[in-house]
Amino acid sequence: MKKSIILGLTVLSTSLVANATDNQWDAYYQKASQAQQQIGAGKLKEASAAAKELVTISKSLLPAVVAKKPICEAYLSAAVKAADEMLTISVDEIERDYHADGKLPPVKDAACYHAKDLLVHPATVVVLATNQTHDQKTKEQMHDEIEEVLEHFGQVKQLAQ
Repeated sequence: MKKSIILGLTVLSTSLVANATDNQWDAYYQKASQAQQQIGAGKLKEASAAAKELVTISKSLLPAVVAKKPICEAYLSAAVKAADEMLTISVDEIERDYHADGKLPPVKDAACYHAKDLLVHPATVVVLATNQTHDQKTKEQMHDEIEEVLEHFGQVKQLAQ
């Protein structure tokens, strides 16, 4: 009897963890879609808030990638560790240091790069909304950043599950 209760609790807790991860992936995708709509509607402040939430969610998703692709550990851990800093730097710095990997360890697998983009692109949207004039060029760049997030999302989710 004890063994079946323990086994049942183990299965239940494993299921809940899997569902929480599924829920996080769903929340990420929905928030990215929302940000894209907000940018299209010219609601850049709201889009920036949504992008900031994407940064937060991505910090909990990237360890799932590392669990499936241990080769990504140093690279993605460095990106997650720098997430808060990314939100406070200039557009040029985020491009050089995190898009172009200037402050990240060498990437050993393209999957690691795609996963990192779930963090860096939304962080760039926050930086653009904070540090740039809200003109058409900025709006287009913010849209492109979220578009890239949505392009990478499916591959990264599939890899992590």
